[in-house]
Amino acid sequence: MFLKEVNPVVKMLKWKTRLLAEDEIMQVLAAVANIDKTPFTLTDLTEILPDSLSRDEKKRRSISTFLTNLVEVGYLSKPSERKWTKNAATFSRYLSPLLIELNEIEKNPPAREKQEKKIIQLEGRR
Repeated sequence: MFLKEVNPVVKMLKWKTRLLAEDEIMQVLAAVANIDKTPFTLTDLTEILPDSLSRDEKKRRSISTFLTNLVEVGYLSKPSERKWTKNAATFSRYLSPLLIELNEIEKNPPAREKQEKKIIQLEGRR
C-alpha cells in the first residue's frame, strides 16, 4: 500500500499544535473552510468535526490553540473572545498571494557588503 506524503504546510502547522495529529489538522482546516457561519465559535466548528475531536476536551483546547495560530498567520481574525472569522474562503487561497510574494523575496539575494582584503607583510619574511 502506497502512503501519500503529508503536505509540508500541514507539517508546519503541526509544529505549534502538539496534541493534534496531521490528519486532525487537515480535518480542522477542512471544517473551517466549509463552515458557513460567520463569525463562528469553537462549538460551531466542532459540530462539523468527527466525535473523536469534538468530544475530547484536550483536543478541543488544541483546536482552539490551532485557531489562534491561524489568527497569528492572518487566515482568521478574532472579533471577540470566543469568535473567529475567515479572511479568505480557504487557507490555500489565503496563502496563494503570499507564496507569490515569497517567491519574489527569494529571487533577491541579501546584499552583502564588500570587504577590503588587507595584506600585511611581516618584516624579515619574504
